[in-house]
Amino acid sequence: MEMFDIVLFIPLFFLVSTFLAFTIRKRIIEKIMFVEIDENLKDLIAWDFFYNIFKMERSAKPVYYTEFFLLILDPIYILFAGYKEYLKEIEFIKEFPDFPMSPISSVLIKFAIPITIWFVILLLLLFALIMKKKENKRISEMLDNLEKSKLLNYAKEDFINSDRIIGTGMAIQSDIKLGDKFLFSIYPAYIIPYSWIDNIKVDEICGRGGRRIYLDFTLKESDESIKIFFAKEDVAEKIKDFSLKTKVKNNREKIFKN
Repeated sequence: MEMFDIVLFIPLFFLVSTFLAFTIRKRIIEKIMFVEIDENLKDLIAWDFFYNIFKMERSAKPVYYTEFFLLILDPIYILFAGYKEYLKEIEFIKEFPDFPMSPISSVLIKFAIPITIWFVILLLLLFALIMKKKENKRISEMLDNLEKSKLLNYAKEDFINSDRIIGTGMAIQSDIKLGDKFLFSIYPAYIIPYSWIDNIKVDEICGRGGRRIYLDFTLKESDESIKIFFAKEDVAEKIKDFSLKTKVKNNREKIFKN
């Protein structure tokens, strides 16, 4: 039983730490959604305001810290626990010299799960760092486009004043905030002006993981589409209807102003 506990310590610690990291991450995103943020952040110009709340390291910081911590803890644990087990194997070999397996091979087999987890954590961390650079670049380009269109200040005002928040039901994705003129998503980071929407359709992906529903946003003068996933189709339909109705309403108000 002692060996069983030793080998399973890292896997169980990995699962608990990951759960806690994603729980903290979810709370950080919720605070951003409800604008429970530092007043100094609210006072930033629109570009800096959105970049600070959208950049990946802000919401993913608990996950990064957990991965770094496990990356250090795992080899230390393997080294000390493995050495302790190695000494036991040496004593066993002395007692049974004809045993075909060497002490090192026996220890490596027993600690195969913690060793595998270390490599998995390393790959996840490298992937996260690559994705952070790529995603932050995309966020910068999105904010630049909105600033060139002179919409970013309106987006900041809309984000702060809006309290319509709809849950997507997706663990790795944030909820949606529906403003009067913009749709907001914290992760993945999107600011979608309703006036830019050309079409929205509810679609699905079927695979080994089951059926996944998503909204496919097609924007005017853009070849790229934006996909936001949902756990329930009726929620996706409601957001689609709201977005299209708000688009028509905003366009009508714009015509009357002109």
